[in-house]
Amino acid sequence: MSKNIFSCLNSKKLYSKDMKILYALELLGYIESVDFEKNNAEEFLLEKGLNIKGKTTEIFFREVFKTATKSGRICFELLAENGFFDSINENKKIPELLIFDGKTQPIFDYNEFIFEKVYVEVPLDTDEDGKRDLVEVYIHRPKETLWGMKVPVIYVANPYMKPCNDEVYKETHPVDKNLKVYESQNIKCEETLFVPKHISIPPERETNKIVDLSFAKETNLEAISEWYKYFNSRGFASVFSAGLGTKGSQGINCTGSHEEKICAIAIIEWLTGKRKAYTNLKDNIEIKATWCNCKVAMTGKSYLGTLAIAAATTGVEGLKTIIPEAAISNWYDYYRMNGLVSAPLHWQGDDSNLLTEYCRTREIPTNNQKLKLLYEKTSQYMLENQDRDSGNYNSYWDERNYLKDVKHINCSVFLIQGLNDWNVKTTHSIKLWKYLKKYNIPSKMLLHQGDHIYIHGLKGSDFFNMMNLWLSHWLLDIDNNVQEQFPDLMIQSNLDSSIWANNYLWPARKSINTTVKILNNKLTSDLIPGNNDEILKIFEDDIDNTGFNREKNNYKDWRNNIILLPELEKTYRISYTTEKLLKDLHINGNINIEFECACDQPTGILSAMLVDLGSSCRLLSTQNIISKNKISLGKNITPIDEWDFAFEEKPSLYKIITRGHLNIQNRKNIYSKENIEKNKFYKYSFQLVPTDYTIKKGNQLQLIIYGTDVEITQRPFIKTKFTIKENTITLTFNIL
Repeated sequence: MSKNIFSCLNSKKLYSKDMKILYALELLGYIESVDFEKNNAEEFLLEKGLNIKGKTTEIFFREVFKTATKSGRICFELLAENGFFDSINENKKIPELLIFDGKTQPIFDYNEFIFEKVYVEVPLDTDEDGKRDLVEVYIHRPKETLWGMKVPVIYVANPYMKPCNDEVYKETHPVDKNLKVYESQNIKCEETLFVPKHISIPPERETNKIVDLSFAKETNLEAISEWYKYFNSRGFASVFSAGLGTKGSQGINCTGSHEEKICAIAIIEWLTGKRKAYTNLKDNIEIKATWCNCKVAMTGKSYLGTLAIAAATTGVEGLKTIIPEAAISNWYDYYRMNGLVSAPLHWQGDDSNLLTEYCRTREIPTNNQKLKLLYEKTSQYMLENQDRDSGNYNSYWDERNYLKDVKHINCSVFLIQGLNDWNVKTTHSIKLWKYLKKYNIPSKMLLHQGDHIYIHGLKGSDFFNMMNLWLSHWLLDIDNNVQEQFPDLMIQSNLDSSIWANNYLWPARKSINTTVKILNNKLTSDLIPGNNDEILKIFEDDIDNTGFNREKNNYKDWRNNIILLPELEKTYRISYTTEKLLKDLHINGNINIEFECACDQPTGILSAMLVDLGSSCRLLSTQNIISKNKISLGKNITPIDEWDFAFEEKPSLYKIITRGHLNIQNRKNIYSKENIEKNKFYKYSFQLVPTDYTIKKGNQLQLIIYGTDVEITQRPFIKTKFTIKENTITLTFNIL
């Protein structure tokens, strides 16, 4: 390929060193008599880090091509985007991708892309009509594929792709109710395992004829990131599938089900020639993906990334890498926590059946009573088996637990996760990361300071460069040393968004396991002996007393009441702080709390919260645009904004670092309730959501033990009194 690249220079009369220098500066966007003078051109070039002495023309211009232009863009990329290298494909029967510096380059015009719509035949009959379900799929591919060029695919399975049913969330599950009390259940772990049922699958449709194209108008699809266009311009095809039961598709959806996983991989199997697709729902006109090089990546944020994880755990052939952003690795950890019905932050009352109905956009003919009954049957099944009474792990949740199948993954994984994401919590990425390392699966993870967001425009993240190197390696077999170019684990600092710590382990390699106990009503490190006296601390889980209004949902007032004035005795919480820190405290990894506690009720909720306490201007997790249209995506594609995380303009009094919750009847495990004798002391231990966070010098670390978390857990009416042995409280975490 380098011969083709440098043939573009042959038409230039670069006979002398001076000519080469002047032309190099022209390529870099510098203007003679404006940026430099002709008599000091070589010196100016040296200032830009380029030296021509002793180098061949090819070596010199290779270095020029890798250099940033006056505008800040890499020279080669800018030239490619502006058509400088278009001639390399002029006389070729089959066009090729342009590879330089280990990456694909933007030589393909998005305005000339082919847009298609096909219907992939899935090996399921979820709507029981005697035929295999057909799922609507949209394709964007370079026009050059019409001439025999084969390209890799970035595939997104997206249940949100068609406008969803917003009215579903006007009424969510009630959370203002008492916990159900259970006698000891003695459920065994093996009783919770999911075993797929044998299902009868109709035969494939008989093909009437085969065509090469299924043209469609470019359609505005929901929840699709702009960054796929970046790869379109570099010769990748994009494939978007909504899934079973969505508008345009057949079948019945069921969030997290085994069938949903089968549907997701069916599109990959079509792309690799192992399954059929048709141009419409009726005529059996088959279409093949002959333009695909049989190498596929899956990506997407939230539910989209979740389906990438689900597909990868099947070990499906042709899937070479996945890039899940803020994705769920175990649906139980999304909707439940330690035997409690819980919710993603800001989504109180949500559950898997509601998400299913939200995404269920398939239009049902008024006379199709059978399909309506099947919809109702599926909804009722989910409602019963997700079990909002006990909050236990069961076979329903085991079906939706991808962690148990990580050993089947045979592709690479690049995880992206926000450290301030309380929708899909860090729990999901961290647990998956540990399994990936256990099974030696090629993997990397990037932890940023955002919440539930895409980060493709984040300043300093090097996102596009990393993704290009990553996908060029795994989908095009380019030996670009990407595994060594970037560390396995990249963590953005909450004190300075420009700083990324590079580690290879979680927790970090240099972290120290620290135990914190109580001494004189203060948190102390394990270097100072704790209090051995048996001091009993009492608090009452009484929501009304916290100042929370169930009708107004005044969460901020509740947080202030729970956290502020830590030195005051408050009946609804126990609070401890460190002294003001003499140096920064960097917490990294899992956080565990343990204590002995008695309760005056047969069930209850225990919660713990870690807080950065003190007046500071903290880094916000929201996006702040710093440069409009800064990032170019490719030929004839609208640039996107560059943004960063901003600091608060006014100091805040605190920031919640992490929290965790437990149903006390699940003190031994998450799948079986244990009887609780009133006022009897038991040992309780549970993990808070893992994190990476630095508390600034002068602030304090605060530990709060309380009952109901009104933002996340069920909200009982009954008042529950807890008595804790203070000398048994142990907080364990890693510090750097």
